[in-house]
Amino acid sequence: MLRRITKHSEYLEFSSPDLFLRSDHFYAAVLYSPCEFALGITIGKKIGKAHVRNLLKRRIKAWMQLRSQDLPNGFRLNLIARPGAGELAWKELCEELNKVAALLPQGS
Repeated sequence: MLRRITKHSEYLEFSSPDLFLRSDHFYAAVLYSPCEFALGITIGKKIGKAHVRNLLKRRIKAWMQLRSQDLPNGFRLNLIARPGAGELAWKELCEELNKVAALLPQGS
């Protein structure tokens, strides 16, 4: 089961994550969770104007739907975009997000 993190109170739990993952354009804070995989998306104004940030969010959500069967349960992930993420093409974005997903431990 896949779930999006949307509540402010859930984002506050990421102040002390269990694991940190990094890629060239993303930083991910990970919390272990006994239930389904959950993804939060944080994109700051340094990434670009509103249309760039919104496009990046839509692309990340689309990637999440495509990979829903492959993402391991037992994690809550807050994906934070870093400068340059808004300039990635779809293929590059998918490759980078796949790298972040591959760094998640598989034992949970």
